[in-house]
Amino acid sequence: MNPHIKKYFWSAVAGLATYVLLALEMNRELHCWAKNDYATMFFFPLGMAVLVVAVINLKHMRLPVKKYHQRMIFGIIAYVLSIGLMNHLPMPPSPYKYLLVLLPLAPLIYICTAIIRYIAESDEMWRKIYMEAMAFSGIATGFTCFSYLFVRDLGAPEFRAEWAYYMMWIYFLIGKFFSSRRYK
Repeated sequence: MNPHIKKYFWSAVAGLATYVLLALEMNRELHCWAKNDYATMFFFPLGMAVLVVAVINLKHMRLPVKKYHQRMIFGIIAYVLSIGLMNHLPMPPSPYKYLLVLLPLAPLIYICTAIIRYIAESDEMWRKIYMEAMAFSGIATGFTCFSYLFVRDLGAPEFRAEWAYYMMWIYFLIGKFFSSRRYK
């Protein structure tokens, strides 16, 4: 078997195992199936599986992409740890408990700056592709969230805030696909 194919095969197996184990653990802890919270049940383990695959393939990446992935991995790990710390620390007295909620904000700002640096360090064509994809993502997410207000009046379930985040990334990938096809 070709060494590259073997490496990708085992990283895919590790990602799939991470996804399945984390989905089972989330269902056991958060009871996602019982609460009909399918979006969280699908997307959160998917993000962690992608993180595991990225860590495994980090050694074989080109330098600019490797530097970006290292920053993203560090930021995501810091974010997950800060969320865990925030949920397991006892809440301080009333005026200070809101400061504890701001704990995950620093890793999120770091992740945003890592993404902006990666786009700024990309060549001109990829910058244009990313910007078109982000514009499409922002507009499509905004219209979808606004349109859901009317669908909700017809009896659809209540809109949850994290759905907008998931939609934004799905629309970004759709926009990136079509924009990159146009410039090839």
